[in-house]
Amino acid sequence: MNIKTTFKSLRRVGLNKNASLSNLKTYTSLSKSLKKTSFVQESAPENEKIKKEILQKIDLLVNKNIVIASSSSGLLPSNIQLKCKHPERVLIGHPFNPVYLLPLVEVVGGKKTKPKFLKIAKTFYENAGMKPLMIKKEIEGYISDRLQEALWRESLHIIKDGIATTQEIDDAIVYGPGLRWSFMGVCLTFHLAGGEMGMKH
Repeated sequence: MNIKTTFKSLRRVGLNKNASLSNLKTYTSLSKSLKKTSFVQESAPENEKIKKEILQKIDLLVNKNIVIASSSSGLLPSNIQLKCKHPERVLIGHPFNPVYLLPLVEVVGGKKTKPKFLKIAKTFYENAGMKPLMIKKEIEGYISDRLQEALWRESLHIIKDGIATTQEIDDAIVYGPGLRWSFMGVCLTFHLAGGEMGMKH
């Protein structure tokens, strides 16, 4: 999407008074782009080999106290931090598209990630107006994508068995539980449905 078009949408949603396209700079040199950075958000293709190589280069270019967050949507942080000299500051910061509208970002640390860097990442995302979800244990796909995948698998079974079309499945979510989930989520929805006894009922 064109950044100018996106910026117009952001203005309607609400921007910081100092926000300006003039603050955005692009580089073709990795070293130049990292020269004055205070937080790194890597968004390379979802390929473990590529990410390992890029993170290794970034790790050598920025101060050891700067967080390096990867936008991976499913890779284990313990694996992608393996080649880094300072793996303790490498973690997952998985946002959701479109990032300027969806506030969720899953934050996942690897085996060598230190808690202080997870805390820095949490504060950074909160200051950016996002909702960091601090995941206690690393797992492929993290939380949100795993839940989406479960629904997707069931959708494929329903289509294969000739029970519904893709449009009907989408309608079943868009006009039903999707609206409810956006306010209460899955667990709270079922808890409230149980009355005074909650889920025990």
